[in-house]
Amino acid sequence: MSPVDPAEPPIVDRVFLPAVYRAASDASEQGQRAYLWIVRIQLVSLVVAAAFGVFSWTVGQADVAGIVAAVAFSVSLVGEVFQLREDPARAWYGGRAVAESAKTLSWRYMVGGNPFPIGEPANVVAHRFRLRLGALLRDPPGAWIGSPDQRLGQATPEMSDIRSRPLAERRRIYLTERIHEQIGWYYAKASWNRRRARFWSILLAVLTTLGLATGVLKAAGVFHLDILGLTAALVAAGASWVQLKQHHNLVTAYSVAQHELSLIAEEVPTYSKESEWADFVANAEEAISREHTLWRASR
Repeated sequence: MSPVDPAEPPIVDRVFLPAVYRAASDASEQGQRAYLWIVRIQLVSLVVAAAFGVFSWTVGQADVAGIVAAVAFSVSLVGEVFQLREDPARAWYGGRAVAESAKTLSWRYMVGGNPFPIGEPANVVAHRFRLRLGALLRDPPGAWIGSPDQRLGQATPEMSDIRSRPLAERRRIYLTERIHEQIGWYYAKASWNRRRARFWSILLAVLTTLGLATGVLKAAGVFHLDILGLTAALVAAGASWVQLKQHHNLVTAYSVAQHELSLIAEEVPTYSKESEWADFVANAEEAISREHTLWRASR
């Protein structure tokens, strides 16, 4: 799925990639933000409910603590209903699947990789490219993307310009703007997830220790306030968030993908024939697509 991305996008992302890519990527980002915010609100609401269940706070005839706890549960329930109705997670995963598939097709088309090799008539290749993009929309994930920007085309002029350049220039662009950029992205994501995994491991260990300490003190009669339920709710909420984010799994996946692409990068300068280059690009894009396939399968 997502997660913090590196700062500035690469040059090719700043020019117009296909409208399908833009629409799918936007839908995925909106779905991700909505889904993660709903989960945050639900987990915080459950912790608040547990916190106000620890003590009694009455004002006149009303138990304010009970009311707050009930409201917190209601907020969590509303979030669950929203997820069932709108299903933002499907928009997140489905949109990302379409966007990444459109992106890999675009790179194959731009630099002359299979199934869009250099040498075939331009109109034939462009038609094949549009058919491949259309097939993405007929798959189930295509139902979750929004309307495209009508100002954008599919085989854009910028993509056609790169495709018309000599092989040496296309090799350079592919190496720097696709392979090296993707390696940097994987490195940044792996580093970020490694830091977050360490943070959450320490925090959950502290909360668990706190729960253990309060339990022992209560059993010994030293501590009388019953906060075991609150501590358990905090640990459960933290564990649920860690399970959702899958920091440890992503560190492994991104690190493996980074090293695999580093090996691929060393082979780029060795290809001087269009037929060999077309096969190489297809294999490289398959390697990049594997990571996204594994990511979707883990969700």
